[in-house]
Amino acid sequence: MLGYSISDHISAEMVSLAIDGAVAARGGGCRDTILHPDRGGEFTAHLTAQACSRHGLRRSMGATGVCWDNSPAESFWSTFNHEEYYRHVYATKAELVAAMDKWIRFYNSGRRHSSIGMLSPDAYETSLSVAA
Repeated sequence: MLGYSISDHISAEMVSLAIDGAVAARGGGCRDTILHPDRGGEFTAHLTAQACSRHGLRRSMGATGVCWDNSPAESFWSTFNHEEYYRHVYATKAELVAAMDKWIRFYNSGRRHSSIGMLSPDAYETSLSVAA
């Protein structure tokens, strides 16, 4: 599940909006999904806790200073930066939002990942539900 929000600065409100967007993108069926951010103040804030509670998400945070703890998320954003963001100039915030939407749709439905058997995230998730 992926949600995002764009702002001039990171805040708990921005994180809460991203959580709401991720849940909406999944049609609301996210109860017991684990949210695993780093220990930044925006993620430990009461507003973020409320958003998680509202949607039935389980919060999980690793130990302070353990950089590999959140490596899948760090890898995702590095991939986005190198495959999309650094290769384009966005004249407006709307252009950036449209580009992110398009890239995230590609990432979830078409981009293959070695860590999940060269499947896209959507195909991998489908394979799990078929196997169950």
